[in-house]
Amino acid sequence: MADQGGAVRRGRKPGVSREQLVEAIGRVVAERGYEATRFSDVATVAGTSVGSLQWTFRSREDMVVEGLEAITRRYFTDVETRATTIENPVDRLRWIATYLVVGLGDDESAQQEWVVWTEYWRASLREPKLRESSVVAYENWLRLVGDAVLACVEAGAIRPRMEVEEIAVAVVAMGDGLGIQAALRAGRMTWDRSGALLRSWLADALDCPELA
Repeated sequence: MADQGGAVRRGRKPGVSREQLVEAIGRVVAERGYEATRFSDVATVAGTSVGSLQWTFRSREDMVVEGLEAITRRYFTDVETRATTIENPVDRLRWIATYLVVGLGDDESAQQEWVVWTEYWRASLREPKLRESSVVAYENWLRLVGDAVLACVEAGAIRPRMEVEEIAVAVVAMGDGLGIQAALRAGRMTWDRSGALLRSWLADALDCPELA
């Protein structure tokens, strides 16, 4: 493919999908951080060329921003999709509360996920495009938790002592705080313990022992 100046741009290596490139970006960001993620590092992990990445993303900043946006959207889509398959509203809310901290994979996956989230938040403070997407991301998580709480109310399983929106804000904020502590391996905070603490708080706040 030729650009307007006549230079030929080559596509990425056959067999390397955009999803694989995004996955590689996430791995590099988790290891090196937002500012230190380079074309060469991502190319090595993805098994493609620097030129291919430059053709696909145009700039390093575009590459990292698009990668972080895609990864965080995927995280939310994965949990939303799985949550909708849980028919019992109490079971659904308990599952969501657990995922907010520990994620869908093993401990290593949870560690990488939280490092990526932390880099996403840091970058969002400086990058206007990421700032906008991070606000949308939080609104999505608040909606997911709020809808799950409301479903429990409508089923007669709980009688919350506070507004549903306030509960959702508290759950998401607590999930963030516990997740970061577990990622830092602060004190005795493990992934299992952080998930149990969030469920315990939710069970007490909603007077529903089944949530614990």
